[in-house]
Amino acid sequence: MNQINKKLIYRFLGKINFNYNIGKRTWFGTGGKCLVFFEPSNIKQLFFFLKIIPKNFPFFIFGLGSNILFRDGRFNGAVIKLGEDFKKIELNKKKKIIKVGCGVKDIDLANFCLNNSISSFEFLVGIPGTLGGAIRMNSSCFNGCISDNLKSITVLNSKRELKKINKDEIKFNYREVKLPKDFIFLEAEFFVNFENKIKIKEKMQDIKNLRKKNQPLGVRTGGSTFKNPEQIKAWELIDKIGFRGKKYNNTLISEKHPNFFINMGNASSLELEILGEDIKNIVKDKTGIKLSWEIERVGNFEKF
Repeated sequence: MNQINKKLIYRFLGKINFNYNIGKRTWFGTGGKCLVFFEPSNIKQLFFFLKIIPKNFPFFIFGLGSNILFRDGRFNGAVIKLGEDFKKIELNKKKKIIKVGCGVKDIDLANFCLNNSISSFEFLVGIPGTLGGAIRMNSSCFNGCISDNLKSITVLNSKRELKKINKDEIKFNYREVKLPKDFIFLEAEFFVNFENKIKIKEKMQDIKNLRKKNQPLGVRTGGSTFKNPEQIKAWELIDKIGFRGKKYNNTLISEKHPNFFINMGNASSLELEILGEDIKNIVKDKTGIKLSWEIERVGNFEKF
């Protein structure tokens, strides 16, 4: 990026860093740098940024840093984190519709729904991320799925046009939404149902208790490493090959939930990825089942 573009960006955008250590922002706490880290406060800043960068300049939308592994080299593009105007929640009680910015944390949406006696969003207390990531992954857990009550998504499409896409125009698969990767999710609308607040609170607490019982919390982990194959859980396959609690250099496979990898303090992204690939190969050899990464891997291997 040339010096003229840098000056324009600093003048009109504000929250931007170059040669930024993006790895430290992830839940794993591993990985290298990105060429640009940009946090637009509003749609105008986002439009301006996308207008001045080269057409083929790669970018990646960043939420809370869970479910992602930035490699130890550099991501030669922009990492974009949606700022203040993308973190708003609006409830229209008359129409029974809630409008949510894609920068909103899942936990904040769950708590907003609790405070307004809205049901069916309790499961979001079990998903550490933002709404945009939840929609992109078609996230689900504890008998809830983000697409269940979805009405529409507003995106910036490949031509950098604002477009509202209704749910019936979108195909949802397990851990996947069939929309182009370069679409930027800005906000979503959901149909809402109202229920007794006490029941909602009890359900949320049940989910919190289950997470505490079955998942490693308070450690550097990226969440579920692999997608669940049909008819069997990924953690069961990892358990079957004897990897529960196994250490690899500075990484650990959780004793509590074998589909969670843990950075014990000084792990590199390369160590985590090698461990994952080893497990994939052994599972395939011993069971014939091919595991697929759920954690998204971004960037280059080599350091710089």
